[in-house]
Amino acid sequence: MRAGKKSDVIDSQVSIATIIQKEAEDRKPKNSILITILPILSMIAAIVPGILNKTSGVEIAKAAILIMILTTVATFYIRLNLDTILEKKLAKTVITLSYLGSICLLLIVPEPYLYSFWMLGGLFVAMVIDNKLGLLFHFSLSFVMGISLQLEPEIMIHIMIIGVIINLLSGALRSSSTVIYAMIIVLSTNVTLSFVINNFIFDTKINYNYLYSLFSILAVLITAFLLSLCYERINGKLNDKKVEQETPPQEKIPAISNTTYPTITVDIMDSSSPELSIQSISTEIDETNELVPSSIIGENMQLDRIIGTSSSYDVLCSPTNELLMRLKQHSETLYSHALFIADLSGRAAKLIGAQEQLARAGGLYHEIGKLNGKNYIEEGLNIAEDYAFPKELRAILKEHNIKYDKPNSVEAAIVMLSDSVVSTIEYIEKTEENKFTTNKILDNIFQMRMDKGTFDNANLSLKEFKLLKEFYQKEFNR
Repeated sequence: MRAGKKSDVIDSQVSIATIIQKEAEDRKPKNSILITILPILSMIAAIVPGILNKTSGVEIAKAAILIMILTTVATFYIRLNLDTILEKKLAKTVITLSYLGSICLLLIVPEPYLYSFWMLGGLFVAMVIDNKLGLLFHFSLSFVMGISLQLEPEIMIHIMIIGVIINLLSGALRSSSTVIYAMIIVLSTNVTLSFVINNFIFDTKINYNYLYSLFSILAVLITAFLLSLCYERINGKLNDKKVEQETPPQEKIPAISNTTYPTITVDIMDSSSPELSIQSISTEIDETNELVPSSIIGENMQLDRIIGTSSSYDVLCSPTNELLMRLKQHSETLYSHALFIADLSGRAAKLIGAQEQLARAGGLYHEIGKLNGKNYIEEGLNIAEDYAFPKELRAILKEHNIKYDKPNSVEAAIVMLSDSVVSTIEYIEKTEENKFTTNKILDNIFQMRMDKGTFDNANLSLKEFKLLKEFYQKEFNR
């Protein structure tokens, strides 16, 4: 492992190291006003419907106390996962309104085991905030309903199973490409369970309306899907507004005349060193057999812009590239980090048959936005547009950081892994008490990515995932 490499620039990926440390250290749990007020608000939400329905005081008190106890359990889960849950946009608002609204629907709507509109809150939370929290909400409300209405065990099992299924399918129910299939699974399961529980009888005399049950579930699924679309739109507007506030106006580079110039090709040999070894640089001459006069390439002419509308990876990876030279002048540490991530990503990509040059370029430029401002992702995308980066490379600039987007390519996943591994190991090496082995750190990083479904859209197979893990283990256990 390259123990001598130090970095004063730690990006958001360092949160991985923080999570690893939390597992081994006894820290005081963080506090949030949501944890304090949600049980109280849930009691109020249980009492008001009881008063409106003129329910007996004993029944109101029983429901309120049950709701408070079960909500406290849910808030304990929130407390344990505070950073992950509350980092989502509008998380407090979504959790509070969804949960309290579900309590009111549960206690106001007659026959809630048949008219299951109260399931909407837990499902919506599962879709946009955290599926485990959504499932906790569903179980809490189901338990209160079963106690309050003294439901038979078969009905409770039915409700619990449906809740588990819709939460497991919450991701599919959120996506427009899979929502129809997920709905079919939920609805068919609901009908089958209803049929079994009612002794395989389709008869209205048994006081169970199959159509009402079917359409109430369908209404919940459709409403949750529409609410998730609204959430995404609001979330997007908030991000755009934040970017506008944080990003200063950029001076656009004037367009270059459409002239044909020679292509500069850079061949980069594989090396275990963090420095990129240049094997050869060859200059090809265009059809006129004339080189570009040196007077044309001046201070105001960007080398990348000379190439044309789309910068080649050879030019982007050249050590004489104007952007890389600027990065080196800006920060030697940041420049060394970029070279290290590029070398690591390129060799990892080659190992599993991915695009080596794309991964290498992604490593070189993943933090190029730090040249211009604090919001390095947005600044990097601005630079990529000005310098006509290929669209695949622009995607990596955004997708290597999970706080912005999940990787949609194998190369983006590799750059994310390289940056996560290097940043985390460097961060932990700087702590006074390093209680974690390299393999333990890597296991946590890879397991976390797997659990969170970070690479679901990256077309990364389990075999490739395993090969990459072994690759990083060998690299950092030398």
